[in-house]
Amino acid sequence: FSSDKYADFIDANRKEDPVERLKTLKRLIHDLPEHHYETLKFLSAHLKTVAENSEKNKMEPRNLAIVFGPTLVRTSDDNMTHM
Repeated sequence: FSSDKYADFIDANRKEDPVERLKTLKRLIHDLPEHHYETLKFLSAHLKTVAENSEKNKMEPRNLAIVFGPTLVRTSDDNMTHM
């Protein structure tokens, strides 16, 4: 995710209506630069495969989010407090 869109992604994720949240997140993802979008698509497919094998590797979606979230979505100033 591009750091200039950090606040937009955070705001979208805070929407209470799940349908509106999903629509906004989809729009933001499709608005990413093409190379970011393609990388995210590839990484998402890989992480899905990892999660599907969570009985063996203990990497359920929540664990994957804890590990990869701070790397994928972060502010440009790298302030851990904001994450």
